Amino acid sequence: MRISDDFIKNDVPAFGQIKDGDHVFFRFAENADMKILFLGNSITRHGKAEDIGWFGDWGMAASCRENDYVHRLVSRLQKDGKKVSYCVANLSEWERTRDVTLLETRYGQAKKFGADIVVVRLGENAQLAENLNAFISCYRSMVGYFKGKAKVILTDLFWEYEPFDRFVREFAEENGYAFVQLNDLGSCAEMKAIGKFRHQGVAAHPGDRGMAEIAERIYRVMEH
Repeated sequence: MRISDDFIKNDVPAFGQIKDGDHVFFRFAENADMKILFLGNSITRHGKAEDIGWFGDWGMAASCRENDYVHRLVSRLQKDGKKVSYCVANLSEWERTRDVTLLETRYGQAKKFGADIVVVRLGENAQLAENLNAFISCYRSMVGYFKGKAKVILTDLFWEYEPFDRFVREFAEENGYAFVQLNDLGSCAEMKAIGKFRHQGVAAHPGDRGMAEIAERIYRVMEH
């Protein structure tokens, strides 16, 4: 069983990543050509956490909002001439608790967004070594809850955990979803924010180069 060292070292708390009532946000474009829903955790969006030296409110640990993978991807699509509305939902509390009621009570507005594309990039907060089978079952239900008629894009983990990464790939294949491999990035120092933050867990997150690579890989499957 392959477990990334950084998967073990990432000690950014799974709780309190976003203030209550702010777990979902929207950006709308007039006469949008596409609507994208991003379902993620701290790599997708983490609010300010001064106790760990994080002062942003975007994907940890990009240097600015424009450099996280969500905004790089949206920018890339805009350069293609597309008008993009998007919704970002931090599901870290659901990852941690597997509380299915949260999908409707906390994230119901994300479902009502009616996305054309749903990008699912999460799993690191699920304590997978202890809860793999339980989380897999909840993950299946979560994807089903949000997908509607959208194209679904699933990614594996940034920090490799082979049993879950294998499941995501197979789950995508079984259901005709697009799949994006990311688990090779978490073992590359140049893809992380090492030296940019004093907190080890924050620094282990993707830096600007890692975010750019995540965005590029998602973009490639989105265009097919």
